[in-house]
Amino acid sequence: MSLRILVLTSSTGSGHDMRAKAFDQWVRELYGEAVSVHIEQIIENSSWLGRFGVWVYNTIHRFCPVLHNLYFFIVEVFISSHSGKVSFGGGYYRDLLQELRPDLVFSVHDSTNRGYFEDAKRILGRQVRCVTYCGEFSGGYGYSRNWVNPVADLFVARTREALEFAQQLGISPDRSMIFHKLLPPDSFDQEIPGEKKDQELAQLGLDPEKFTVFLATGGYGANHHLAFLKALLPLADRVQAIVICGRNRRIHDRLVRWSRQNPSLGAYIEGYSNRVADFLQISDAIVTRGGANTTMEALHFGCPLLYNSLGGLMPQERCTVRYFLEKGAARMIHHPRDLTRILYQWGNFNVEYRSIREKLGALHREEDPRDLVRAILGPLAPDPDAA
Repeated sequence: MSLRILVLTSSTGSGHDMRAKAFDQWVRELYGEAVSVHIEQIIENSSWLGRFGVWVYNTIHRFCPVLHNLYFFIVEVFISSHSGKVSFGGGYYRDLLQELRPDLVFSVHDSTNRGYFEDAKRILGRQVRCVTYCGEFSGGYGYSRNWVNPVADLFVARTREALEFAQQLGISPDRSMIFHKLLPPDSFDQEIPGEKKDQELAQLGLDPEKFTVFLATGGYGANHHLAFLKALLPLADRVQAIVICGRNRRIHDRLVRWSRQNPSLGAYIEGYSNRVADFLQISDAIVTRGGANTTMEALHFGCPLLYNSLGGLMPQERCTVRYFLEKGAARMIHHPRDLTRILYQWGNFNVEYRSIREKLGALHREEDPRDLVRAILGPLAPDPDAA
């Protein structure tokens, strides 16, 4: 019988699901059929209230991120009711535990720790292993207390700052570790050699001699791309753009029309994309919200960060943005004209731009996600040679 793992996630944004899938891919690479992984979007699958909450989260994210500063506190209080067991959606979750009988419950979401681990140990026995991977870069405002469940057998944080904050909230130092690069195998396998980057740009119809800005978005399409493209237009002689639109067909079509009307600005526009890793490697900077996963990919590939704060920052985004701004490894955009001003300087690859790249590089850690998988499985890990 194979080792069974239940991964708890939710589609609030796309980062949690991406980390769940990355974990699954690495497990398959290491252990093959010796380990089975079941990924469950537990919040939306367990109750209508959960589905509604996820819809509200993503709708606010797309249209008015600043409202998350209120929604954040509502969710904090709501999930605090899961002190000893899962309240809302608990019946569905407990039935799932009885059905799957997992050996390991692995949480990659802040709202799937409290109560979830207690229920697992009550139903399956104390031997079931419960692990949290927290994707935040720093503590403080925006760091959900619901990440922290002291009964966890292992708590994994991205950074020292985030781990120290979790320990202040009750995580045992003896059952915690740091690992910041839970990215899918593709992010490690798709490295573009330096001599081929110009060729990749040319295939997109872009000029290898110009400064390339990557306008990114999450899977749900939250962005301000049109405003940013207009801000880039005065710099068209030195700057060009790669643009992805997520699952937002309306904005994609609108941007394509705008680009045709303004051909002086070189721009490659794509809808939902599986080539983020490639685009990060051939770009000189990325404009993005403060999403932890996109930020981690940018850090992995050394692509300088320009954080988009138009519409306000979500509390969770503040954890990411704060970390990189305090390290001097990113810049903030409060208005489209900030992008024009910054790239007017960076377009010449000046001293400030080189400094940003150096500080970003100093935050990079060489890590192998296989080591993380082994740590998460702990004593349950099968012999890879037997897989």
